[in-house]
Amino acid sequence: MLKLKCLIKSSIVNTFKLIYLPLFIGVLAILIVSITSYHISKTLLLNQMEQDGINLAKLAAEKISEEINAIETINSLMEDKIRLAGKSVVASQEYLSNDLLRNIAQNVGVDEINWYNFVGEIIYSTNDEHLGWSTIEDHTVENFRISTHIELIEGMRKNSKTGHYNKYGYMRNEDESFVEVVMQSGTISGSRQKFSYQEIVESMAAEDNIAYALIVDTELKAIADSDVEDVGAVYVDDPEYLQALEGDVSASKWYYEKTDNEILEIVAPIYTNDEIIGIVGIGLYMDNVYASIYFILLSFTIITMIMVWLFLWMQRRNVIQPVKQLDENIRQINVENNISYRLPLSEKDTFLGLSSSINAILDKIEAYFHQLKEKEDALNRSNLKISKAYQELTASEEELRAQYTEIQSYTEKLEELKQKYDITIQGTNSVIWEIDIKEETIYFSREIGGVFSGTYKEKQNIYKAVDKLLIPEDKRKLIKEYKQYIAGEKDQIHMHVRGEDRQGNIRWYLVSGKGIYDTNHHLKSINGISLDVTTLRIQEEYIEHIAYHDPLTNLPNRRKFSEQLEEELRNNRSGAVMLLDLDNFKGINDTLGHVYGDKVLKKVAEALMDIQDESVFVSRFGGDEFLILITEENVFNIENYAKRIIDLFKNKLLVDDDLTYIGCSIGIALYPTNSNDATQLVMNADMAMHSVKVQGKNNYMFFNEAMLEKLNRKIQLQNILREALKEKAFKLLYQPQICTYTGKIIGFEALLRLKNNSLSPAEFIPVAEETGMIIEIGRWVTEEVIKQIRQWTREGLVPKSIAINFSAKQLNDLDYIEFLESKLKEYNVEPKYIEIEITENLFFERQEKTIEFLERLKATGLKIALDDFGTGYSSLSYLTFLPVDKIKLDKSLTDKYLETKNIKVIDGIISLAHSLKLEVVAEGIENVEQYKQLEVGGCNYIQGYLFSRPLEVKDVSKVYYDDFLEKIYVKADNS
Repeated sequence: MLKLKCLIKSSIVNTFKLIYLPLFIGVLAILIVSITSYHISKTLLLNQMEQDGINLAKLAAEKISEEINAIETINSLMEDKIRLAGKSVVASQEYLSNDLLRNIAQNVGVDEINWYNFVGEIIYSTNDEHLGWSTIEDHTVENFRISTHIELIEGMRKNSKTGHYNKYGYMRNEDESFVEVVMQSGTISGSRQKFSYQEIVESMAAEDNIAYALIVDTELKAIADSDVEDVGAVYVDDPEYLQALEGDVSASKWYYEKTDNEILEIVAPIYTNDEIIGIVGIGLYMDNVYASIYFILLSFTIITMIMVWLFLWMQRRNVIQPVKQLDENIRQINVENNISYRLPLSEKDTFLGLSSSINAILDKIEAYFHQLKEKEDALNRSNLKISKAYQELTASEEELRAQYTEIQSYTEKLEELKQKYDITIQGTNSVIWEIDIKEETIYFSREIGGVFSGTYKEKQNIYKAVDKLLIPEDKRKLIKEYKQYIAGEKDQIHMHVRGEDRQGNIRWYLVSGKGIYDTNHHLKSINGISLDVTTLRIQEEYIEHIAYHDPLTNLPNRRKFSEQLEEELRNNRSGAVMLLDLDNFKGINDTLGHVYGDKVLKKVAEALMDIQDESVFVSRFGGDEFLILITEENVFNIENYAKRIIDLFKNKLLVDDDLTYIGCSIGIALYPTNSNDATQLVMNADMAMHSVKVQGKNNYMFFNEAMLEKLNRKIQLQNILREALKEKAFKLLYQPQICTYTGKIIGFEALLRLKNNSLSPAEFIPVAEETGMIIEIGRWVTEEVIKQIRQWTREGLVPKSIAINFSAKQLNDLDYIEFLESKLKEYNVEPKYIEIEITENLFFERQEKTIEFLERLKATGLKIALDDFGTGYSSLSYLTFLPVDKIKLDKSLTDKYLETKNIKVIDGIISLAHSLKLEVVAEGIENVEQYKQLEVGGCNYIQGYLFSRPLEVKDVSKVYYDDFLEKIYVKADNS
């Protein structure tokens, strides 16, 4: 109220509402009209400019389309001339001469004719300087010569020597000789001058309002640009040009740095015969449009400022100054000191009527003032008496109110604490107790009857009460804890005890309490609480169990095993660690499912528990592996345990009424003989177990240092292979495959070797397969073979197939087929020259997926051979369903049957293969007798040292066309 009075006193008239608010509303209205007009004008001008630009772009596109149709007609006529000249030369082959070619060129109207022989040498020409010139690699003429095209007519291209644009055409004769016809740029200058993309865009850019113009082809590459340095730029990331390829005309604004202007770019497609053959883009300056827009905005702004100034001038003259004068006159009114003061009056005053009304009010105030003054003294005296009495009553009331509020607060807090106490005690199944030290009595809260069995008094002897509550063992522990606390040996009573509830069940309770001391620091009483913690104890025991046990078999887990082993090692005891791995367990999971596999693991765990005694600790390591700790010093006894475990698996396991056979492999590491480190012992046992796997499975083996050496050797080989991959230190040797009847090379087998190391492939290939490096190596071999075929082709050698060995691990290279196809395309090599050699171990797992993979390989056009035939057990059955073209008889098979009277075995295999329409290659043939027997048996091809060892690349071309039968017979005659 005081603030309002001050405000009224300081300002008689509210100038804000009277002057400034109307001014603000008027200015705001003018601004809204101005801004709206500005935006409408801007939109109309920009839309008009955009529409004009679109029309201009469409006209330019139509003009370009018409010119293209004209040039295509001229181009067609030129191609007809080239074909006519070429056919005339081919028809006159028997009478060819330089003069004849000149006559044909003059009659037909072409500029140059060259006649090439089948090796690409010019033997006749209209230009004597070209005689004797031969084609070079990757030249257009050479590409036509080695191609299968009968006729080829090029588009316009630049001659590298003269710098002129020429059009070339080629036509092949039956004897592989061919003619080249050339029309020079001078001949077709009329057509080139008639239509030039660059001239069009430059003439368009010469217009005043056009910043630039360009034409791009359907690949979004600029083929003409008024900014010549931008010719060749690509616009694949420009959405407007992408839309133009769909037939849309679009417009967009952007900042053009070269002219420091904002540009409106119009993009339109160019059509020929209803087909888009390019795009035209035109950039329009927007300076004039924006200048008009800014002029409109400036005009509205100036008008607004003038109107605001006029309004303020009128308001100041007719309102503000009179209001200030009126305010000053009103402020001089002082009823207390000058009751006779009146406001001055003037006829020119805007507020003359208001001043008169105020003076009338002042007249009435003066009359009432005298009456009020008389009564003021009497009222003041009465107010003093009333005020004193009121103050006394107020003080008494405030004191009573404060006392009532404090009492009410205490009552609410007590009730709240009582409710919290009841909730806590009842919710936790707890009992509050208090022990009187002097009387040795204990007091229980009323909840005691709901927690423990029996009946209890509110106060009774502590020893009798504990005897009723707890089982004897825990009673003694609690009394001992109580006496230790009284003696000051402990700072609190805190322990878990057991007692019976009202249903007779044993439950766990947490008893916790502390003492209360008198002023002399003597223990007076002990107060505490008993909580039912049975559920927590059960949960703790369960958590501890699952932390140390396998959830599937309920055997101790790896953590529990490690603790047991660490304890053995800390106490310097002797014993053994056994790592048991189930043989072929993966096959059970793959064929019968993981649920059945889990049941098998449970059965195995039960069987192992049957041999467990005080010296045997069985645990599950993970997967299908089990760790067994033998706390026995005698190695003979340890070995007996291993034999007993192996014997457990000789009988089939009964799982879901089905008999399942499964074996196991056991690796054994002795401690502290092999190591006194728990982790190393498990690793040693693992190495021994893997040695058992390699040697046939279903057995046991003790760890020895040779295993560690073997592991170190494997690590060394891995490092060598990684370094070779990094440094590209591999190379390929090529061993020829010879036709049995002609003695000629029909193909090669690519054999992998290390450049700077004499390691045998038999040693490093298994390591590459085990580590997965074979995938990267396999890709390198594939690309190297394809590159070699292309290289021999470039050298003029007839392409021959090359066989690549394919590992089972490479089946994991899911993108191998796409990689192979891309490399064949990249190096322009036909798939028929690639042969993939596989072995039957590819089919041990994922047989259906493997066959699907091979069928996809074969669908690319390459051939597949089954290598090492005769070393497995199921090779003959594989032949009936594998998508193979060839089998390779292993050296062990030919050595065994070609040197005995059982030659019919080989003959039978060859006959069987031929009946399945398969070719046969014999590997490892080293003498003439073996060759002759294979020749009689009908073997198709021979590979071995009899004909050739694996060759370096540089030596292959030396024997590429040799007759190897002639060589061996000559050698036999000489010997």
